[in-house]
Amino acid sequence: MKRILLILLLIFVLIIARASALSYEDKPNVTAYIVGSNHLNRGEQIINIVVYNSAERKKVDYFDQKEAMFFSNNENMLFTAYNVQIQLEGNDYFDVKTSTQKIPALPPMKPIKLPFVVEVKDSAKAGEYELRLKVKYDIIDSLVDLETFYPASQSWSPYQKVVSGTNTSVVYEYHPLTRYYKLRYKQIEYEIPIKVYVEEKKVKLKITEVKADDLFGKGKGRIEVTVKNIGEKTARDAYLILETPTGFKASALSLQTTAAMSSMPVMPSFARTMMPVPMATTSKQIQSPSTPAYFIGDLKPNESAKAIFYVKINTEDAGNYTFKIKAVYLDEYGNTVETDPVPFGVYVKAAPTIIVKDVKSKVYVNSKGDVIVKFTPTADLKDVSLILSTNLPLSVLSSEYYIGDVKANETYTAVFKVQASDEAKPLTYPANIRMKYKSLDEFFTSDPVEIGIKVNPKIKFEVYGEPKIEAGKEKIVEWEIKNAGNFTVREATARLTIVDPFSSTDDTAYIGTLKPNETAVIKFKLKVDSDATPKKYGLNLEVKFKDLEGEWAISEPVKAVIVVEKARFPYAMTAIAVIALIIIAAIALRRRSK
Repeated sequence: MKRILLILLLIFVLIIARASALSYEDKPNVTAYIVGSNHLNRGEQIINIVVYNSAERKKVDYFDQKEAMFFSNNENMLFTAYNVQIQLEGNDYFDVKTSTQKIPALPPMKPIKLPFVVEVKDSAKAGEYELRLKVKYDIIDSLVDLETFYPASQSWSPYQKVVSGTNTSVVYEYHPLTRYYKLRYKQIEYEIPIKVYVEEKKVKLKITEVKADDLFGKGKGRIEVTVKNIGEKTARDAYLILETPTGFKASALSLQTTAAMSSMPVMPSFARTMMPVPMATTSKQIQSPSTPAYFIGDLKPNESAKAIFYVKINTEDAGNYTFKIKAVYLDEYGNTVETDPVPFGVYVKAAPTIIVKDVKSKVYVNSKGDVIVKFTPTADLKDVSLILSTNLPLSVLSSEYYIGDVKANETYTAVFKVQASDEAKPLTYPANIRMKYKSLDEFFTSDPVEIGIKVNPKIKFEVYGEPKIEAGKEKIVEWEIKNAGNFTVREATARLTIVDPFSSTDDTAYIGTLKPNETAVIKFKLKVDSDATPKKYGLNLEVKFKDLEGEWAISEPVKAVIVVEKARFPYAMTAIAVIALIIIAAIALRRRSK
């Protein structure tokens, strides 16, 4: 019996010796600390905690040569923390929103930053608090078994599996390529205290007044915001920063250029590092390419400050838009701090446009004339111009017509000079008209409105009368010409195209001024050949005149009808000749009788 007990004791001693054979100093040790500020305000905050393994290789004792050979090439495994779990626990005043964070392996001296979202409850009073960071990880306790083998097929792949485990230790079996081994891991678990401080909001803004000019889409307006510091601390060298919604671009630069640049206060270094803003102006206004900021200086508790921003509106839609304003300042320790953004609403009207009431055209084919547009703007605007654009066969000779300041719903008139080419037809051609207006210091253009420009046919003349002329005769013939158009022609001259059997030494007739539906008599001296065939002839007649713009124009040719008659026997001349002969004969007989 004693012998059996001795054997059992020896086996127990061997087991104990084998389990504790692997020993080394400075085992893996996971520690943690807060990076950044541990001073928190009420509400949702982010705490950044750095965890790292501080183990160092100092002394390692192996059980046998096999174990020593195994770890000689993998000794860093001994100092690595495995299956690391980091959990930040909340309490009655802190609600931790981030669940347990896991790290598969944490080698020595390789810190990892873990962010935790924490909500500081409103019931938390200012002061010091201690949070608990629960840390759990595994370290290698011993090499259980090691064996070399040859895989049965090329499709075999390495794997890892749990062979056995308890609450405090676990054995993993590894199959890397041509061998497998079993390692026993020991589980370590403890807590690390994390100190944080809750403090009152140093500076808190409250909007007391918002003034906005008549803002409308596709324009530029002015927003004046008055804020009050309802916190307990002074905001030193403070800037108010405006956050704009999509479609808006703000600046805090005065519209008037400041000449006294030498007297500008230099912007604090904290603001220069935070955003690329140049110096402030003498009116304490600055401009940033990315963030509009307005310098207000020191803002003490219960004091108010006013900031003015100029907002360019790229959207066209009307509605209430949400802006936000915050302060960036230096606290009592010289740190850069910013307040929570405070939202406020601004109503923006729809982008202004025009309502076209009437379009009158005095444009004729192959001529230029006035296009008269009557319109009504939808908003009060300054320095308004109307811009007309069109395409061939029309061309705009004066594309912009200045109106000046306008009032909404009142009617205004714009006049444009438009040229119609000789290829134009008497049709209505499309055109676009836009309104240009000034909003603060910039010009904007409304969306185009389509209109129609009617091209009138060439002015027409009508010729009346059928003068007659005998073959072989020359005489002055007359026609009556009528202005069949709808505008007055000036310095008009009629020209007759002479063709056989006619000839003329005067083929033009001056008309002068001829109003619509007014007539005038035109005269030409014509001669017709003696062998001309008696019949009606049509001669082309054109009128050269000055149009409404004082430009020379030529009408379409019309037919001037003239009748050529058969030459008559000259009875009267014959009678005169006979009488003359009788008289001569009588005189001759009388002389003989004497």
